[in-house]
Amino acid sequence: MLKVKDVNATFAEKGIHVTLPLPEEYEVDALEILQKHNTPGGYGLLLNISYRDDSGRQVSDIVFCEAKVEGKRRSQQQEIRQPAKADMLPFRNSEGFKSDEEARSYLAEAMGHLLKDKGYEQSEREGVDLYYENDGRGFFLAIAVRSDDEALEKAKRLAEIRLKYGLDHDYGLLLPAFQESLGMSLLNQDKWMWRNEEFLSFNKIGVYAVDNWNPNLIYAFTTYPKPRELKRYFMTTGSQWQMVRSRYVAGRSRRRKETED
Repeated sequence: MLKVKDVNATFAEKGIHVTLPLPEEYEVDALEILQKHNTPGGYGLLLNISYRDDSGRQVSDIVFCEAKVEGKRRSQQQEIRQPAKADMLPFRNSEGFKSDEEARSYLAEAMGHLLKDKGYEQSEREGVDLYYENDGRGFFLAIAVRSDDEALEKAKRLAEIRLKYGLDHDYGLLLPAFQESLGMSLLNQDKWMWRNEEFLSFNKIGVYAVDNWNPNLIYAFTTYPKPRELKRYFMTTGSQWQMVRSRYVAGRSRRRKETED
């Protein structure tokens, strides 16, 4: 039976340098690549892995790994493009949030600024955290600071509201792009999306993630809103998400290494 270090070596023989986030001596029963996407200099891999831990217990988990590929050059020209907005909100100085309340306020301000820029006006609707309207078309929004059970309950509530108000409006769940300072790892964020993506997409519930540093960047993960200008905005930000995520993961690994040293 292969061990984790053998799997890493097998990838390396193929020119793909990846380190599974597990102890090297763990035995691997099965490995499946669920998703692969291009990153600067390599790939991002979402893996379904079954292994045996120290006690011999079989464990199944979904992990995300950054893989560097020999011969694949890292583009020096890739820069984060600012989407079209009449004016921009100021950047934050840090990734994290000191409290849930700070995160909620940040998310509400970022999305509200975008919608007002596209001609929406804020109003009120029962059952949601934010409601904006433009020429009779509403945007119903729920805010969650973590990808957890509470976020799913809010998404289910949005699905019920959609049945009430119909298809001529937009519905979305608003989240921070990176939630580690709030106790939710990036891996668990990924798992939450994988578990609930089918439900969210079927019910046309958009998941909108606000960049932790730049409130002018909001990423749509499941579905775009229908209005043309909003759709254009989210197509611009969506094309940059994998690069932003890869930079975050690389920066996190670098910071952890510096701390250990």
